[in-house]
Amino acid sequence: MTDVHFYFNVPDKLALACRLARKAFMQGAPMVLTANAAQLGQLDEMLWQMAPSDFLAHDYVAEQQAATAQAPIQLREAIAANSLMHSSARSARLLLTLWDEVPAAFSHFERVYELVSAHDQADREQARKRWRFYQQRGYAIHRHDLAQKGG
Repeated sequence: MTDVHFYFNVPDKLALACRLARKAFMQGAPMVLTANAAQLGQLDEMLWQMAPSDFLAHDYVAEQQAATAQAPIQLREAIAANSLMHSSARSARLLLTLWDEVPAAFSHFERVYELVSAHDQADREQARKRWRFYQQRGYAIHRHDLAQKGG
């Protein structure tokens, strides 16, 4: 069953997404990051600007390219179950989502990362709804409070 990890009090969601992608890459765990096109564009740029020693092989995948993506880190706007079945994303074990809603195909992953802003009340309310969604369906939820960990 999928484990869900909520990171609360995140000062910069995109920066944390890059850190988690780097950690996944270093551990050899393929990851899909899903968000809107603007956020994916920023993530793509941030991943290219990392230090050469921290280079993360990644693909920004449009749906029409889904079958050709090979990188261990994939940036995708959508992750429908049918597109996962016909792409290299099916081997990804980790999903990091920046959407307000729970992605339909989240249960195809071993672990889901949910990032919650430190100061955006609307984002925090959406996170509460996602928490209840996972909780009502019996998923294991792990809470990580970055305010208590010093960011």
